[in-house]
Amino acid sequence: MRKTAGELLIELNIAARSACDVSAADAEPLTLRIKLLYLISQGPHTPAELMNKLCMVKSNLALLTARMQKDGELVKERRSKDKRSVVYSITEKGMDVLKRTVVALEDKFKGLLTTEKEYDECVSKFDAMLDMLSFL
Repeated sequence: MRKTAGELLIELNIAARSACDVSAADAEPLTLRIKLLYLISQGPHTPAELMNKLCMVKSNLALLTARMQKDGELVKERRSKDKRSVVYSITEKGMDVLKRTVVALEDKFKGLLTTEKEYDECVSKFDAMLDMLSFL
C-alpha cells in the first residue's frame, strides 16, 4: 500500500535526523514522541534501534518511553525468541495519536496543492528523496 504524504513527511524528517538538532527536536507536530510512535507503528523496535534512528541517548529514551507507557501509547515486551531482549510496540491509543498527527500533516500538505496530480507528484518526489537519503 502506498504511503501518504503525511507518513512520508515523518520519514523524511527522521531520515534527515532533525531529532539530533535540539532546537528542532521539540517542534510541533513532529515531536520525538510522534517520531517514536511512527517508527514503532512499522513494527516492534528494540531500544537500541530507536536510539540509533532518533539519535537519542539511552536515558532520554528511557524517560520518554516510560512516560508513553504511562500514557498508554506503547508497551514494552520481552521478545518471544530471546527473553533477554525487549521491544516496544504501539498500542491502539498510540495509533490514534499518530493517526491524528498524520491527518493534520496531510491536511496541511493538501492545502498547499491544488490538484490530485500535483499531490501525487509531490508524494512521488518525497519517496524519491527518502530513497536518496537512505544512501547517505
